[in-house]
Parts: sequence; C-alpha cells; structure tokens
Amino acid sequence: MCSAPASTASSSIFRNYLQLPAALHILCAGTFLNKAGSFVIVFMTLYVTEHLKLDATFATRCIGAFGVGSILSALIGGQLADRFGRRSTMIFALWGGAVMLALISVVNDGLTFMLCVFVFAVIAEMYRPASAAMIGDLVPPSQRAFAFGLMYIAINLGFAVAPPVGGLLADHSFQLLFWGDAVTTAFYGFVILLFIRETHPGFAQTNSSSHSPDHTTHADIPLRAAVRIILKDRTFMAWCLGNLLTSLVFMQAFSTLPLYMRELGYSKGDYGRMICINGILIVLLQVPMTHFLSRFNRVSLILAGELLLGIGFGLTAFATTTWHFLGTIVIWTLGEIIQAPFKQAIVADMAPRELRARYQGVFTMSHSVAMAVGPPVGGEILSRFGAASVWITTFFVILMAISIYCMIFQRLTALAAQRTG
Repeated sequence: MCSAPASTASSSIFRNYLQLPAALHILCAGTFLNKAGSFVIVFMTLYVTEHLKLDATFATRCIGAFGVGSILSALIGGQLADRFGRRSTMIFALWGGAVMLALISVVNDGLTFMLCVFVFAVIAEMYRPASAAMIGDLVPPSQRAFAFGLMYIAINLGFAVAPPVGGLLADHSFQLLFWGDAVTTAFYGFVILLFIRETHPGFAQTNSSSHSPDHTTHADIPLRAAVRIILKDRTFMAWCLGNLLTSLVFMQAFSTLPLYMRELGYSKGDYGRMICINGILIVLLQVPMTHFLSRFNRVSLILAGELLLGIGFGLTAFATTTWHFLGTIVIWTLGEIIQAPFKQAIVADMAPRELRARYQGVFTMSHSVAMAVGPPVGGEILSRFGAASVWITTFFVILMAISIYCMIFQRLTALAAQRTG
C-alpha cells in the first residue's frame, strides 16, 4: 500500500544527485577508491611510535609536518589549477604523491621520515583545490551543495573502508600501508587521465561535455592581484578563520584520539573499527539529510553542525568504554554531516570564476594549517595536562568558531539568497 509513495520519495531524494554531470560521478568513484586506500595518515601516529620507536609528541609533529606541507600545497595547487588547468594539476599531484609514498616506506630515520612526509604533502595535496574548482566548474550554484555532498559521501565511504582494512594490514606489516596507499593514489590519477576532460573556463571551448555555467570567457589574474583580492574579501577570510578553528578540533580525532585510546588499553584494530563509524554514518545519512536540510538557511545549518561538533568532542573527556566512544563519535559525526555539503559550496559561491581554484586553495589552506598545528598542540596538551584538558579545550575552540560565523551571518545569508534567487 505504501510502496508508491515511498518510491516517489526515494526518487525525489536521489534526483538531484542523478542529474549531476557524468564527470562528477567519475570523480567521486575515483575519490572513493583513493580514500579507501588512504592508510598512511590514519595510522601515522601509531606507525611512528610502534615501528620507528619514537615518542607520541614526535608522532603528532609528523602529522604537523604533513599539515605544513599542505599549506604550501593548497596555495600552489590553487595557482596551478587556475593557471594551467584542473586536470593536469590533479594528475601531477596524484602520481607524484604515489612516488613519494613508495619512497617513505623505506625510510627509518625519524627526521628524514618527517621531511619526506612534508614533501609528500606539498605534492599530493595539490589535487584538492583543483578538484574543488572542477566541481564548481561542472555544476551551477543551485546544484553545488548536492555535488559537494556527493563528493563528501565518496570520501567518507572510502574512509569507512580505510581504517579497518588499514588496521588489518598494519597488524601484518606497516609496509603494506604505504604500498596500498601508493597504488590507489596512482590509480586515481589514471582515472582522471582516461575519463575526465579539462573544465578550466579558459579551455571550456575544447570540452564539449562541460556543464559549467561560466565557460564563455576567462581572464587570467596574476598571482599578486589575486592575493590582494582574496585578502580584501573580509567575509571570506573570516569564513576561513572559522573553518580553521573547526579543523583544529577535527584533527584530534586522528591524532590524539588514537593515542588516548591506546592509553586506555584499546588496540589499533579497536580504534579503526570505532572511527569507521564516522564514515559509515556519513554514507548512510548524507544524501537524505542534505535533501531535507537544503530547504533551510545554510548558515544556520553551519551553526547547528558546529554545536554538535563541540558537544561530541567535549564529551570525549568523559569517555572510557567502547559505548562512550561510539556515542561521542556519533554526535560529532552528525554535526559534520549537517554542515559538510555547504561549506565548500559557499566558497564556490563567494569566488569570482577566475579565482575559483585559488579561493578553494585558501579555504583548503585553513584545513592544512589546522593539520600542521592541531596534532602537535593536541599531543602537547595530552602529554602535559592529560586527555580531559584536550577535549574540554576542543569545546571552547568550537564556541570561538561559532562566534565568528555569527558575526558574518547576515553577509553569508545575503550571498546565498543572491545565488539561488
């Protein structure tokens, strides 16, 4: 009796995703495979402490080195993607990253390992702003939340696979983590080479499959002029600062959380199985929740998501059992699901089309700075003041991010109305 209405509702939910360009679906499939093999970052702190026999502070500094490299990578990748094209930048980054992973796998000296991780980040992370700009090229503003939401599902479906598989590989041999990561990274580069055409506005006339609404003209803006434009965009810079604070908190899930759980007697496999709940929930809930939430004010959703992130991470201070940890992960994951499709979509709306990749690069840089700073700071707080201090601090950092978003609430709301009107 209820099958027809249920079928209609399901069709309505998925229609916005099925109507997205084929190139976007290919990008998402390649991203899933790449992320399903992203073992190295997830298990880096454990690799450094158990295989290289170095302390937890040094382990979190290695993730910090990756973050510093990602800062440079975001700027370089955005500049190259706007200047030479999204596709070529992504292929270079992915293949170069695969080579670096193979090299890192044979490094045993701590400082050399940290340097190689930094170089790997500089090369491999250049694909991020190029990928985000390509999504902005492919779809109009009204579809961007769905497009970025679908990409986020692909990332987290891969992330749901990576920790448990990586845990099994790490229990057998840490070397397998690096080689598995290298193979999937290189394969994603081949997917782009074979199946994706350039979407850069300056080359759109050669791309008959482009769905970009901006493909008629393109004026190259020199780097110095681009920097001035971006720095003068106070709303965008405040948006990036808020995202920086949020990312500082989020980084603790992959740096201090596994160290804290190990102190309580949990194994690598235990951490991998529990953290993969984050990816599983995103895969199950992102599509229906984005469909439902798309009718609400986007900035209000960001604020609601931030609050859940703060509560979830803050409650980790009181977590000791498996169910406690699972509960906190569920809470902050719901906050992530609520806001994830809208953050990069808002950046794409803010950016002039000639600066789309560079805007995405600066936004990505806010995440990279958090990766550079968050794990080392979290590790220091964990070693000096204990785990409770880490998680209580995360709650107050999220409150600071909420305050920033509230200050630019009206400007972002007006921008959303302008883009969708």
